Amino acid sequence: MLDEDVDLEPGLWRMTTTPGTHPTRDGSFNGPGSGSTVNSIEIPPEHDPRLVDGARTQRQRLAQLSPAHRAALVFERYPDLRALPCCDWRRLSVQASFSVLFGASAHHYAKLELAALAGILASAGVSAAYAKELEIAARRVLELLRLAFGIATPRAITLDVWEAWGRDTDLTRTLTDRVAKYAAAINLYQGDYRERLSIEDQAQVGYLLLPPLPKQFFQRFVPAAERRLEAQRNRKIKTDVVSECAMAILALMLARYPSMERFIQWYRQQIERIEAGELSVPVRLVYEDDQLDLPRQPGPDAVSVEELRWRTTMVQLELTIWRPDEFSRWRNAERIQHAVPGTKEWKLALAARASLRFRAKKRTHADPPLYFVEVHSTQAMP
Repeated sequence: MLDEDVDLEPGLWRMTTTPGTHPTRDGSFNGPGSGSTVNSIEIPPEHDPRLVDGARTQRQRLAQLSPAHRAALVFERYPDLRALPCCDWRRLSVQASFSVLFGASAHHYAKLELAALAGILASAGVSAAYAKELEIAARRVLELLRLAFGIATPRAITLDVWEAWGRDTDLTRTLTDRVAKYAAAINLYQGDYRERLSIEDQAQVGYLLLPPLPKQFFQRFVPAAERRLEAQRNRKIKTDVVSECAMAILALMLARYPSMERFIQWYRQQIERIEAGELSVPVRLVYEDDQLDLPRQPGPDAVSVEELRWRTTMVQLELTIWRPDEFSRWRNAERIQHAVPGTKEWKLALAARASLRFRAKKRTHADPPLYFVEVHSTQAMP
């Protein structure tokens, strides 16, 4: 980053002002010449965002500049902004600087007023992310007013214009968030800034400030009570849906308990057959049963749980009953068979077989009553 001091090496950056004007570290100017303009700024070409095209490169170069350099570029583009008192232009973020110099605000019919707003928001300590949201909302509201009334300057936005625009309630109700953020940016932050100015300063810089929303505009044309009721209705709809789904899931779970009991009973019968010597482990079996289910895609008339119709679906499970030691030996044999002799994988498989033989002597693998089920994936699985 370039040196943050305003006094740079001659030939790199030059600013010309009238005698008696002194640049301060906050990017503003003090003295009798505080209304003068910047005649020239010289920045090393490799850091100058004015010499390149493309938003990404311009942002990168702005980020390489010091806050004082960025403030000077803003003053060069908008000399009138130096008339704003009590603005700490060094707090202007890279994103805000880009917007007023090269971005959307720079091409807006209210670019001067939007640049002033950016400085006011930065001086008020508004975060860069929230300031961006407020700037976007302000641009959107101003653009809609231009399209509706053909205005060419924010000073043409009078009380009558606000009133006429607000009467289009179908439009303003779709702009609840935008209008609220416009009010936050202009009525709150800019309004607080204006109140702290003297009467003389207010008269001098009034043309740089955007017009605030009329009092009670938000309540009259975007009723808060109606918005709250709509939000409450939306929450109730979501709650009703969740409640209906919960009831359906609970009913389905209770309806499937008998199916689960039948499967457990069948499984115990197979274990008894294995213990009696009728089946040898491992044994592959197929279990078939019917279970209650709900339609995956209810019809258009099914708007509640009461209107859903139970259906019976066929369940088929293909499974193998194993003893742990036999399953481990089979898996290890498969691993050795598919490994290339002499490779690391083959050596690991041999080591696993040796470990398996050692563990087979322990109670877990030597206890015949222990069994487990391997379920095979098929199309008929539930």
